[in-house]
Amino acid sequence: MGSSSRRLRSQVPEAGEGPSLLDLFKLIQSVEKRLNDRLALIENDLKQRLCVAETSLENAHEKILSLETDLTKLRFEIASFKEEKCKSDILNELRSKEFNVLFHGLKTSSNTENSDESESVVRSFLVKDLKFPQSEVDRMHFANVHHLPRRVDATHSSNNSTHTSPPIVVKLCKMKDKFNILKLAPRARQFNCNITKHLPLSMQRQRKLLMKQASSLYAAGKRIQ
Repeated sequence: MGSSSRRLRSQVPEAGEGPSLLDLFKLIQSVEKRLNDRLALIENDLKQRLCVAETSLENAHEKILSLETDLTKLRFEIASFKEEKCKSDILNELRSKEFNVLFHGLKTSSNTENSDESESVVRSFLVKDLKFPQSEVDRMHFANVHHLPRRVDATHSSNNSTHTSPPIVVKLCKMKDKFNILKLAPRARQFNCNITKHLPLSMQRQRKLLMKQASSLYAAGKRIQ
């Protein structure tokens, strides 16, 4: 009985006893190793993710540069197309108006004259006012005669029996007749009228701008070389 109780007391740790310093050190080393292993895994995972993100960013940057290059090229092609289209349209319009002349400022009795009435006004102006030989005017063949549409800003008093009409377009059949009529422009200006080529609208605007600039230079006493 006494020996059995002594054996039981030897197997039960006495109060206050705990793990030794060596056990604690080994435990700390084990925890530290597990933490380091875990941190290493996290670090490797982050490096891989960062590498993938950098690669994706580089690819995106290259794609953006490629798109910007394509966009610049496309803009240039569109601008070139518009320029060529504009030139083509102007050339086509010039060809269609190659035989045309414009009579500006002629007095007419109606704003709704037909082609025959407008042609009569033009022929009368050439003979009576500009003193162009009647035989030459009778020889000329006008393929078409009509008024240009009146501008929105044009004004007209309904009380007047005659008014200044919009320009009259005359399409001639011979270039020689066109040149002979254009030579009469200085004489026409003596009657507050004018005779000009029928230019495309864009060229007319440019011509007006150049004439305005030239007038300003003349007014300032400068000469145009």
